[in-house]
Amino acid sequence: MSSQDLAKTSYNEVATAYDGYAQTPAGIIEAQLIARALGSDLAGLHVLDLGGGSGIHARECIDYGAESVDIVDISPEMLKVAWGIEESLGRKDKIRTFEADVSKPLSEYELPLRESYDVVMANWIFSHADKKSTLEGMFANIGVYLKPRGIFVGIRDANPFSQNFQTGKYGAHVKWVKEIEGGAKYWAVLHCKPELVEFEVSTLEIIYGGSRELYESVGLMEYEEMPLGRAQCVKDDPEFWADFLKDPFLAVVRAVKK
Repeated sequence: MSSQDLAKTSYNEVATAYDGYAQTPAGIIEAQLIARALGSDLAGLHVLDLGGGSGIHARECIDYGAESVDIVDISPEMLKVAWGIEESLGRKDKIRTFEADVSKPLSEYELPLRESYDVVMANWIFSHADKKSTLEGMFANIGVYLKPRGIFVGIRDANPFSQNFQTGKYGAHVKWVKEIEGGAKYWAVLHCKPELVEFEVSTLEIIYGGSRELYESVGLMEYEEMPLGRAQCVKDDPEFWADFLKDPFLAVVRAVKK
């Protein structure tokens, strides 16, 4: 089974529980760092959320003033959750959902996407690629759909072997982690409530090692990792977050299309 087929199966199984991740420490810090990366004012902007799943960060973009967000995700069950939440909020046309594999050219799906977007997000999709060619397909879509001077924001693995990923202190842990060619594979457990969410992850060192190669290959420049210490949760409780700052297992990155 390919990493993408596995991702589809896994996320279909956990769709109804996944949003609980937003309430874990890891989910909280990533949301606060994404907010800093995006900026507080997205008024009138159009966002493409690759691998946006149940719409956690898409809804945050709408809260920050975005005119619209298009979510593209491989899991129909995750997209059902996103659509159901939008219906419950009584919103129309703010968030659209489309099923597709974001590692393949989206033009093949003939989706009614915009020609280009002011912001493209890709949160955790690089953690479901066990081959460089899969990553290259994901980055190709980012490059195609992001406007010149548009903003890219994404979450990636920082260190799958982090000791802080073993303890579960920050709302997630690994049952096991092993080396694969060019990277690592692990079984992630998210401490969602009322039930845990579990799935397999494949991540390559070209991503978690901080290389800029793939970003620059599609014109993404001004690359930066959002400083963990600037998250409000860290400022509020630096003692709790001290270990995480020394050895984080996630990073939020920002870049600008040349």
